[in-house]
Amino acid sequence: MIKIKEAIISVFLISILLILSGVEQCPTSGTGGNTQASKYGVDFNLQQGFGKLYDGATIPLESTFVVDILLENYDSSAKTGQICIADDISDAFEGISGKCKPFSIGPADYFKGAIQTPASVRIIFPDANEYKYSGIPIDTDATLYATISYIQHSVISGSVKTPVPETEPSLTLSQIASPVTVTAEKSVLGSGNDVKVNLNFGFTKQENYNTTITSTDFKKGAIAFSAVLGTINLDCPDAKSGIFEFKNTKFISCSALLPREQTTNPMLLTLDYGVKLSKEFAFKIKK
Repeated sequence: MIKIKEAIISVFLISILLILSGVEQCPTSGTGGNTQASKYGVDFNLQQGFGKLYDGATIPLESTFVVDILLENYDSSAKTGQICIADDISDAFEGISGKCKPFSIGPADYFKGAIQTPASVRIIFPDANEYKYSGIPIDTDATLYATISYIQHSVISGSVKTPVPETEPSLTLSQIASPVTVTAEKSVLGSGNDVKVNLNFGFTKQENYNTTITSTDFKKGAIAFSAVLGTINLDCPDAKSGIFEFKNTKFISCSALLPREQTTNPMLLTLDYGVKLSKEFAFKIKK
């Protein structure tokens, strides 16, 4: 009887662990100056099925197939961009030559800062007919390369109290999960009838996928940036032109003079940048 009870308890505990391991986190608004999420911005994956190329698929030589891609938008604003695909097989064997298509996808459904349902759209390559591989003499391992490019506009909000507390090492920020997250810390110094508010911002690229952050023209690693405290534009020496260079992380110091009396000032940051998300999908061509 004891052994039976122990077995039942073991099965119950294993079931709980399996359920917990299957729970997927969703993008949420940030607290404590940071946003962490399992998905953000635009994500994509290949759809499986007969006559489709997908990760781990086997494509028989001379058989026809398509590339069916599902794009999902986890942002609260609509996105437009471009998706490009290509394989690593010589064009002499037909297959997939480099090809790009535009895409447009609506905003995700959010409620009180939490995502309810991502928006989605499907893109199918090619436009007409179907792909096939011909003339390959042996079974061959191959790779499909896919990249999406789009513009990200992010708005981050918070509030700054002055002159006390004099320091806040982690301001609470509200931000929809996106490829670049923001943290902020505050310090206040006296200056006659005014106080000087110093704000240090940290920008970090999320690392869930192979993402590259670029300028909005996709030509260099840079982010367009603006910061307002109440009705005052913050003075940010590292982003005087409204743009700062960016790769994976960046720290920027900004400041403003405010009256000495106790106030709570709304803070608003905007970021504009390009996003390139690349993925590789392995498959086999069978002679």
